[in-house]
Amino acid sequence: MLFFLSAFILLNAFNSVTAQNRNSSHSLDKYEIAIDLQNLFSDGYPDKVLFKINRIKESQIKGAYRFGLGASYGIEITKVTNDNKNYEELTRQEGTNLSLSLGYEFQKNMNRAVFFYGADFGVFYNMVDNSEYPHLNNRYELFFVPFAGVKIPISYNLSLAFEAGLDNRINMLKSEGSLSNPDFRSYDINFHSKIKIPYSLTFNFNF
Repeated sequence: MLFFLSAFILLNAFNSVTAQNRNSSHSLDKYEIAIDLQNLFSDGYPDKVLFKINRIKESQIKGAYRFGLGASYGIEITKVTNDNKNYEELTRQEGTNLSLSLGYEFQKNMNRAVFFYGADFGVFYNMVDNSEYPHLNNRYELFFVPFAGVKIPISYNLSLAFEAGLDNRINMLKSEGSLSNPDFRSYDINFHSKIKIPYSLTFNFNF
């Protein structure tokens, strides 16, 4: 709530300074690409990318259909040597993440900003394979996230957006193998719900 209040105050101040530039109004382009910036600089890739199809009516964008995709792959290899020349691989751990989401957002223009709200529904998959001993984890998630946010234009086609959401997830985890028992198998299922601030922080391009 503090973020939205601060954003509105700053926005009003910005509007008063740039009133002469109001002719550069909101873009009415059909499509939008939104890149999540939350972990872009630390991980080197975005958590997710959203492709939006805007619903335009009466020369205004009333809402947008959202299609989200996130994917990553990582590998960690540990090698040891006894003679400083020949290295032997000791462990290898590989991890894969994949997420897909569908959603819809309603939009309302407020001066130069756009307030929006809606919900995303999707699936998430995570796999971790450790070669140190027979061990494999597969995690499957179903998620439903109602969200609300504000988008502030930088130029006619570029903008920044902040979203807060209520993240509801059903997790299913399958594990195979352990250090003490290679034949160990387990299956867990749980549900959690939490407020995510931010749910996403995106850089957007309309075209």
